[in-house]
Amino acid sequence: MKKTITLTCTVSLVIPAMLTACSGQGATGAQGDASSDKPTEISIFANQQGAQAVDSSNELLQAIEQKTNTKLNITWVPFNSINEKTKVALASGDLSDLTFVSNVYDSQVVQMAASGAFWDITPYIKDYKNLSALPKEIWDNAKIQGKNYGIPRPRPLEGSWGVHVRKDWLDKLGLKVPETMDEIYAVAKAFTEKDPDGNGKADSFGLTGHVDPDGMGAFGWVENVFTGSVGKWKLKDGQLTPVLFDPGQKQALEWLKKAYDEKVLAPDFAVMKSTQAREMYMANKAGVFGSALNPQWLYTDALRKIDPKADSYPLTYVMGPEGKFAGKDSGVFGMYVIPKTVPEAKLKKILAFVDQGNGEEISTITQFGLADKHYTVKDGFKVATEQAKTDNIPDITNNLLQIFQMYDKYQRAYYNGIPKEFYDRNKKIVDDRAAFSKPDPGYGLISQTALTVGPDLYKKVQDMKIKVILGKETMAAWDEYIAKLKTDPQFQKIIQETNEAYKAK
Repeated sequence: MKKTITLTCTVSLVIPAMLTACSGQGATGAQGDASSDKPTEISIFANQQGAQAVDSSNELLQAIEQKTNTKLNITWVPFNSINEKTKVALASGDLSDLTFVSNVYDSQVVQMAASGAFWDITPYIKDYKNLSALPKEIWDNAKIQGKNYGIPRPRPLEGSWGVHVRKDWLDKLGLKVPETMDEIYAVAKAFTEKDPDGNGKADSFGLTGHVDPDGMGAFGWVENVFTGSVGKWKLKDGQLTPVLFDPGQKQALEWLKKAYDEKVLAPDFAVMKSTQAREMYMANKAGVFGSALNPQWLYTDALRKIDPKADSYPLTYVMGPEGKFAGKDSGVFGMYVIPKTVPEAKLKKILAFVDQGNGEEISTITQFGLADKHYTVKDGFKVATEQAKTDNIPDITNNLLQIFQMYDKYQRAYYNGIPKEFYDRNKKIVDDRAAFSKPDPGYGLISQTALTVGPDLYKKVQDMKIKVILGKETMAAWDEYIAKLKTDPQFQKIIQETNEAYKAK
């Protein structure tokens, strides 16, 4: 159920063109009315990522409104129903001033953008300091037919891809940090067979994770390393080819099948939920886990309640066929569209509001809470206080960050409460990966055939992968399956349309 929250405040925001401070009397606030300094009313349709919608009395929200001179009407929509409710809102045309869409390239969004339902903000971006400072890759990855019809929710380009290994278990068994898939397998096998937790029981597995209905989920990194690409496509000689056809795809299945056969892989991985796989890793029952970089401290903190020396160590890279491999993110996690029914004058105020929300002052509040109350600064590093836990700041900021967030290349290096030494180590991983990480070459490309038949097709592919790993189908059967797929008319049409979209991007 939607929950609408109305907030008020009174302090003006200075527009980027007026960088000097100004007082309330006679001032022209970017958000407020020039004559009365009245707060600008802005409605927002936002993703509720935290457990509870942020209450209107929340002091963080009130501080944001005060600093931006706005009156916000926020409709919080739980993340598990956001896509469905967004489609309903788009179809009805009853849109908030800022309406969140999780998929920039959803066919409904693309069609509405092309028909003029949203503001093309491309000409305005240059006028806003923080928005125009976003990396070009982010704006490019949020374009529809060469134009920006929404404000991307910026995310770091590094850190969403990865695999964690128990560093303390490596040290205990006298093993080095693995770099190749063979070395990772050897480590995982040792974790399974050599009692790394020292409890005298054969109750740990080398590798755990979950799978999705249409993909390998937490085991996607295995396929990525073997194929040398993230996503469903690989770029070869200017053409996109399905990674399913790459020799590395079969090698990935063989690697996972071996892990399953030798009981290195958790036996119930195929039916595990993502939360169950994570809990298994955090319960000291597995040593290798596919995960983004930022939960590093979440895992380690939980594990240290069991073993004070625990260390969930994110690998900087894994050696693949073409050298060091790590995946690069798009930098875009959905976007906020502004309906064309909003007058241009208000559009500019909304952009100024978002620009300020992407700045350091507001983003600090949404990420850490209030200074001296929810965090202190030690050696230039923000340290969460006990009051932050009492006030449930991690959950509150999880919601607020869905609206207000400054681009920070090191965002995925941080987790609330992380010690500085782990944060610095994670930052180095981010810096090192930037030199060789690879983006998804098929990101944002639309095939109408894929939209209609793709979901069922990829579910069947995933079902076949699992059968092969579990031994219910042979590798020869997989080869036959791929041979048929190469001649399938619908899949061939998906390949054709995706390449046409790639050339037109």
